[in-house]
Amino acid sequence: MLPCDLLEEILSRLPAKNVCQLKSVSKHWLNTISTPHFKKLHYKKSIKNPHLVLIDESIKCNNYFAKTLTISSINHLKQNPAPNLDKKFTIDILFQHNTNFSFNQCFICYNIKDNIWLYNLTTQQNQELPHVTNPMISFDLGYIPSSNEFKIVHVFGKKDDKVGYEIITLKDDNFVPTSWRILENHKNLYTRKIASLSVNGSIYWLVNDMQDNKKRIVCLELENEEFRKISCPKESSITQNSLMIYQAQQLVEVKGLFGVAQFSANFSNVNIFVLKQGNKKNKEEIWVKEFSVNLFHMGHWFKIVGFVPFEEDNNNGELIFVPNNGRLLLYNTKKGSFKNVGEFNLLRYKHHSLYFDSLFLFR
Repeated sequence: MLPCDLLEEILSRLPAKNVCQLKSVSKHWLNTISTPHFKKLHYKKSIKNPHLVLIDESIKCNNYFAKTLTISSINHLKQNPAPNLDKKFTIDILFQHNTNFSFNQCFICYNIKDNIWLYNLTTQQNQELPHVTNPMISFDLGYIPSSNEFKIVHVFGKKDDKVGYEIITLKDDNFVPTSWRILENHKNLYTRKIASLSVNGSIYWLVNDMQDNKKRIVCLELENEEFRKISCPKESSITQNSLMIYQAQQLVEVKGLFGVAQFSANFSNVNIFVLKQGNKKNKEEIWVKEFSVNLFHMGHWFKIVGFVPFEEDNNNGELIFVPNNGRLLLYNTKKGSFKNVGEFNLLRYKHHSLYFDSLFLFR
């Protein structure tokens, strides 16, 4: 019998789907794979080998009242000579229903009308969540690393143009709850959502405050379920009007930290700021410019999908860009250079996000 630490090291390098199949080898393997320690070890290795999930929305042939969602993935972005495109899942829905998405690890949260679903890219399991009875505005999927839990936050409309929040908690290897729980103690912080991102136990919303027409960030810490406001990073040479014209702010995760990417004054560079702890006594948070990327005439439209750290250097890595020509680019933050990945044309895909293999399961 292999020593436990050696067995963990070997199994943690395998895809999650294969690891789940190996639970039946023996009781010893089952116990090893089921421990929280092994799941954390496997996840740490998974984030070094990301996949790119792509979602295409197309009208069904000969039927203008229905559309097909096709979920595909580009596996092993760092694979040489080129990664491969793999079709995962398709679903037909009514065309007039607007479909929104939220991504986290190996999960895609999406809606069909007022029903919210959760799809596991690793196991290809598709689970309907409890029906929401309040008017839907948006929803977001967040992860709490300390407790290995997911929380889905549903933002809904109320009277007098106010909003409410309800939440559902998903625990590993547990049944999905049968109802949503209302968050009672909150202020009416959420106005018009521009973008959202879940990072390190919190959900961040970039919103436009309708009262003063300024962009702000609202953060919900998922563990204690407390809200707070955060000011956007300031670039004195950028005007509010130019930001609105070019939609020049994006939310990004960099090195496990929450960040904002925005154009420089002449739109030749994109500057990436991350939110870091400043003064520990008063828990002050400050914006730090982490990277400045020369766009090389990339144009005014692009999406930064994510950041993948190097194996040997966690302070540097590769930023994943999808520019307006539909190519997939990796930007090396250490060398300051771009490279093409494969021969993919991603223009047909409406949504792009990183995902990582995960052993998190729901029943």
